[in-house]
Amino acid sequence: MVPKTKWALPLLFAATLAAQQRPQQPTPKSPAAAERYAALQAEQKKLTEEWMAKVKAMSAEAEAAKKDGKPMPAMPMRPDTSAIGKQALAAAKEMTDGDDAVPFLLMVVNADRSAAADALSLLGDKYADHPATAQIGPMIGFLPRIVGEDKAPAIAEKFARSGNADVRGWAVFAKHEKTIETADREGDAYQGAKSELVKVAELAASADLKDRVRQAIDTREKYGVGIVAPDIEGTDLDGVAFKLSDYRGKVVFLDFWGDW
Repeated sequence: MVPKTKWALPLLFAATLAAQQRPQQPTPKSPAAAERYAALQAEQKKLTEEWMAKVKAMSAEAEAAKKDGKPMPAMPMRPDTSAIGKQALAAAKEMTDGDDAVPFLLMVVNADRSAAADALSLLGDKYADHPATAQIGPMIGFLPRIVGEDKAPAIAEKFARSGNADVRGWAVFAKHEKTIETADREGDAYQGAKSELVKVAELAASADLKDRVRQAIDTREKYGVGIVAPDIEGTDLDGVAFKLSDYRGKVVFLDFWGDW
């Protein structure tokens, strides 16, 4: 039971925003596969719209329950599209052309977490070099959560061997991200990880991947523990100009906030 459901509208907004930001999904090339794919898309859209309508309705019910001091039943955090995922996986296994199979496999990953391991494994085995497979690149670092700690390493290694520079680059980034964040900057582990990441970023076409690599290295080398902080300049509450360096040698508490 959830006594307060203030999450309802923010969750709806987040779902809508995620849908807007998601890269354009590829569609199968052959007419038969494209028709089958479109039917699954339509069903997935219907389920999502029904779920969003329920979330909207619950926001009004939540306000009434709040006034009466009554609890509200928990709402599913996402629509149940597992049946769509299973159908998409079955379709992908029937395909022999990557242009037809990959869109179905990407649909599985988004629609059914229980079948995600099978879909990602098949992507890695047969279609790791396909350009559209790069869309799952940012997810590679989250494979332990998606498919489990036991299956994640083997699947990630399949993508690390991809002939596609973006797919391979995301896999290498996932492998070394923790090292960049925590290893001794002067040590061999850090330097080796940095060298590999710089190489994959140079070869990658993905601007997102290039930015992630650059940000990870810059964050560690410009703002990490032991690095001199940038000299922030500003004006205090009394209108007096100041610089961070004015307080060198003193304990400084920085409170960053925003309004949007």
